[in-house]
Amino acid sequence: MPAPKPTVRYPFWLTAGIGGVIFLCLGTAFQSYRSGDAYARAYQDPYMINVQPERLREAGRYLPDKAIMGYLSDLPLDATAGQAAYFGVMNALAPRLVTRSADSKEWVVGNFSHPLDYAAAGREHHLEVVKDFGNGIVLFRGRPQ
Repeated sequence: MPAPKPTVRYPFWLTAGIGGVIFLCLGTAFQSYRSGDAYARAYQDPYMINVQPERLREAGRYLPDKAIMGYLSDLPLDATAGQAAYFGVMNALAPRLVTRSADSKEWVVGNFSHPLDYAAAGREHHLEVVKDFGNGIVLFRGRPQ
């Protein structure tokens, strides 16, 4: 008959220390999960990227699938909000190519953050309004200079 295996007994301080580390890890993981969830709820889509396809759906129906168009906005492209708006329009109107310039283009999409005289904004770039879709989306067409 084989000899019984000896029972290993760890000191209390070691068992308590390992238990404390496990408790702290679980608490930290739970706190991280809660704070990450709260952050995600508070900052879901600050630049409204997810609503761009719906805002531009009707304008996309007017445009040819392989159009190369310009972009006109009241938001400066060197600001974060302006870049987010521009890339949101690019994404929503794909596979069409949206360039940053409103000049010398047959089609130009206007993406405005607040109401203004869209016809006057277009005239500065030799554009005329084709249709105002509301919600800041305006479709322009180039006119001879």
